[in-house]
Amino acid sequence: MPDKMCLTIMSGSIDRLTGAAVLVSAAVSMDMEVEIFLQLWGLHAFKKDVIQKNMNLSEFNELGEQVAKRLQELKLPMWYELLKQAKELGKVKIYACSLAARIWDVKKEDLEMVDEIIGAGEWIEKMREAKINLFI
Repeated sequence: MPDKMCLTIMSGSIDRLTGAAVLVSAAVSMDMEVEIFLQLWGLHAFKKDVIQKNMNLSEFNELGEQVAKRLQELKLPMWYELLKQAKELGKVKIYACSLAARIWDVKKEDLEMVDEIIGAGEWIEKMREAKINLFI
């Protein structure tokens, strides 16, 4: 059984989502399974009508467009592109928090890349099996 990393993503800011995507990509390249749980703002960032428009930063929000432009100049993929690439390798599962889904009034089909909507208790069970647990 391969090692597993669990990421709980609460933030919807592109700097934190980019950091999470880099960690996911690295873990997948090390043959780890990765499971992601999206809560509140993290879930909001995965909404189909938000995912490519979001330029919010956790700090220095006025620099959002400048950061996105610099990523393009460096020919680095956006956070959601990194996650899509990692998911294509078949080692990444993304879960939406059922409470956050109710808050945003969304269903699975309203979200990008989400495999399933689950409750916090189910997520905690998955975290018990992980070698690495991160909260972003």
